Amino acid sequence: MDEELMFKGYLRSLARQLNLLKKAIGDKDFVQAELIADELIEDTQRSIED
Repeated sequence: MDEELMFKGYLRSLARQLNLLKKAIGDKDFVQAELIADELIEDTQRSIED
């Protein structure tokens, strides 16, 4: 059960970041979009390594 809760938490965080990325792209704030993409990559790498 703990793994399911952790996975759902990860998905909530992912959805939040993707919404921020979508907004940054819509606002043509490509610097912010790149920062968010970097965070997504870093978070994914850490999740894989855990």
